[in-house]
Amino acid sequence: MKQKLLISIFLLVASPLSAQLQNASTGLTFLKLGVGGRAIGMGEAYTALSNDAAGIYYNPAGIATGSADEITFMHKDWIFGTAIEYLGATVHSGAFALGFGLNSTNVDNIEIRQAPGPSLGTFGVHDMAISVTASWRIDTSLSIGATGKFLYEKIYVDESSGAAFDLGAKYEVNQNIAVAAAISNIGSTSSLASESTTLPSTFRVGVSYSSTTSGEFGYTIATDILKVPQDTGTRVHVGAETVYESFLSLRAGYQFGYEAKGYSVGLGIRYGLVEFDYAFVPFLDDLGNTHTFALSFNL
Repeated sequence: MKQKLLISIFLLVASPLSAQLQNASTGLTFLKLGVGGRAIGMGEAYTALSNDAAGIYYNPAGIATGSADEITFMHKDWIFGTAIEYLGATVHSGAFALGFGLNSTNVDNIEIRQAPGPSLGTFGVHDMAISVTASWRIDTSLSIGATGKFLYEKIYVDESSGAAFDLGAKYEVNQNIAVAAAISNIGSTSSLASESTTLPSTFRVGVSYSSTTSGEFGYTIATDILKVPQDTGTRVHVGAETVYESFLSLRAGYQFGYEAKGYSVGLGIRYGLVEFDYAFVPFLDDLGNTHTFALSFNL
């Protein structure tokens, strides 16, 4: 019964949307850039994990499976001088959890040119998503969740805004294995100047395995399959993490199906209620390297 409920949720939404968006062009690509030091270090194979504030982005069902309230601050230096800031927070009450996310992306000092020669000045690009998530742990195995988003984009002097939603479900087969699925960025925005924008809707399915070893070391492995109807091909993310004494975490991941990126590495250090996470993702073709820093507080 629970497996049928999970499948029905996604077939209901995904079937008509996939056909509608198959040949559409996409905008607001910052919605595809990923958040969270742990998630990015593991190659964003995070749909079946997502039990922290990053779950607001990857799978809203996951935050109900978290064990503590959390506040996360993230900064990411991305390519082309792009700076990404993320604030996420979760609050639990029994089987329910609420989440709040603020994702802000900026590119500054883009030169204005109408002809070869000196620039006429500079301008910036600013994107923002404000998210509110509700997640419900139906029983010890099945969780579902939904996120509503307000979206804003500004390029030079032109602005647009809109709204979108995400749906997610997570099923814990046992204390080690979880499977999950999520649909993200279903919605629309107003035209930017005279250009209409289609959101980068994303369909994810994932599975994870976490050890229950009582010794010094524990480990987690996970994989995701992603499909963005507007993009060509299907992406596969794989990731792994090993943890020593709940203090030091080492992570690695690989993303298949991308032309300019592949592997990622990261680490986490936890002391008491505070955790610091770092992730490194290099890009090919001289695009540069990206660095993600996150600081989390478990309350």
